[in-house]
Amino acid sequence: MTDVKKSRFDYVTYDEESTEISKRMKAQFQFIESQALTYLRPGRWRSELMTQLEYAYMNCGKAIRDDQIERGGSGEDLQERGDV
Repeated sequence: MTDVKKSRFDYVTYDEESTEISKRMKAQFQFIESQALTYLRPGRWRSELMTQLEYAYMNCGKAIRDDQIERGGSGEDLQERGDV
């Protein structure tokens, strides 16, 4: 039987290692967010920073997911979310 490589568009749950990495990374993103909201005045550039921070957080999650798949992590497949 041939192993089927996961698509980058498949949904998987994080295994224990990926969950821990995700928690640590999220804490750092939340710290940057809190610093920006505390020290930067509202405006275009703060909004741009928040958008880029969200984008970076999303890419971080995808990188963690891809690393898990690459190392043969045991996260189970999930059905696609559809129009959620």
